[in-house]
Amino acid sequence: MRVLRFDLERPELEYYFHELYQAFDPGVKNVLTGKADGVLVEKTIGMQVVLTLTWEGGKSLTRTYQLNNSVEPLENSVYKGFLYDFLSEYFEKTLQWGTLTGIKPVKMVQKYYKQGWTSTQIRNRFRDYYRVSNDRTDLLLQIAKTQDSFIHSEQVNEANRRISIYVGIPLCPSKCDYCSFVSTIVDKKGENLQRYFDHLLIEIQKTGEVLKDSNLRIDTLYIGGGTPTVLSANQLERLMSVLEDSFDLSQLREYTLEAGRPETINREKLEVARAHGVERICLNPQSMNPQTLFSIGRPWEEGLLEQQVKLIKSLEFKTLNMDLIVGLGNETPDDFLQSLEAVIALDPQNITIHSLSIKKGSRLKDKNGIVVNEGYGEDFYQAVKKRLAMTGFDPYYLYRLKYTRDNSENIGYAKPGHEGIYNILMMAECQSTLGIGAGATGNLYDPVTDNITKVFTVKDVKTYNERFEEIVEKKLSEYKNYMCLFY
Repeated sequence: MRVLRFDLERPELEYYFHELYQAFDPGVKNVLTGKADGVLVEKTIGMQVVLTLTWEGGKSLTRTYQLNNSVEPLENSVYKGFLYDFLSEYFEKTLQWGTLTGIKPVKMVQKYYKQGWTSTQIRNRFRDYYRVSNDRTDLLLQIAKTQDSFIHSEQVNEANRRISIYVGIPLCPSKCDYCSFVSTIVDKKGENLQRYFDHLLIEIQKTGEVLKDSNLRIDTLYIGGGTPTVLSANQLERLMSVLEDSFDLSQLREYTLEAGRPETINREKLEVARAHGVERICLNPQSMNPQTLFSIGRPWEEGLLEQQVKLIKSLEFKTLNMDLIVGLGNETPDDFLQSLEAVIALDPQNITIHSLSIKKGSRLKDKNGIVVNEGYGEDFYQAVKKRLAMTGFDPYYLYRLKYTRDNSENIGYAKPGHEGIYNILMMAECQSTLGIGAGATGNLYDPVTDNITKVFTVKDVKTYNERFEEIVEKKLSEYKNYMCLFY
């Protein structure tokens, strides 16, 4: 692994410089001291910023940038903008997302709209200050407009009256190579699943007691994983019955069940879900290429996915979501586009296109480290977007992760009326979500400051089971304190 040393006059810039440099040259290790293969120097002389990058055996570049008197000289984003211009020249390329490295760029647009900015002002801000391309800025504006109809205007004055619930089932039949979630493999007898399930029901009931006198409306309910459909039909029946007994679900706008792995579902389980009001099912092939699936440790059985789609449609769920991941295995752009065509042919109402992200905790990172291959290019991105638009799919939510191919993004596409409301609310961070179960994070929204406070839960099932009472009581205490402040 190549090592790049940052010699920074302002050490507080390290994080910002690291994030942006990785977008241009992923996989390089950044250090502040010691031997290195290359050096990036930052100096501020009066109202000028001087940047120099030198690699042993490679080219060297020095450039000087002028600070504007109207801009606070110590604002980190200004330095990041200079670094972007510098690295663009050094590597002879631009990034569609400019200097943006955060996960929620749509939220930035929504914030500017709240402050009274016009679309033109926002477009200029993203172009001139953040160096974002016109295409991606237009995409953000389009998604923000779409999401606006799902974020109630009453949130401004009555944000404390709506809340979402996330129930986590962090267990799977096996673990895929790209997965970074701390999910547990279900043992042959299902004993670890049963123990977790028993504890989960108790936490649901206790959380319901906390909410009992809060006069809240449960807005969306999402059962996610892992793979929730590792539960038996009887367990699903029990889970959904306890949820109904613990919470008033009469005003739900959306009820989602992840059924990500086709081998984990059957008619009985789906009938249970349908009987309890689930309207949105997520069935995620990730790729339609058998060789790709085998290479990432994800079982594949010919015809099974198509069979399960047919079963889901026969039960008349409102929305079927299917996920694909760009960059799996040794796939080419044509391989991915073939998968996309196969999924479109199955006629889901919602398709999410993820870009492969190399994350800590995945077998891919353990095997190869952070090695991000070249992306498929802008023409490929536009081809995917155009093909989905031709079939009636519009982008409705977006988020970004580190170490993705081509510094890309994850986009949810939906046919009108089939947008994932829970996803929109999570990315907009405009509503509280109570997380129930191992790895389920609570997001407590403060309508006064427009900020979110995170309530974390241990991620692994073993620790959750062993320290159940302590973990749940601590979490419920934070939920209770929040209720006291706003309800």
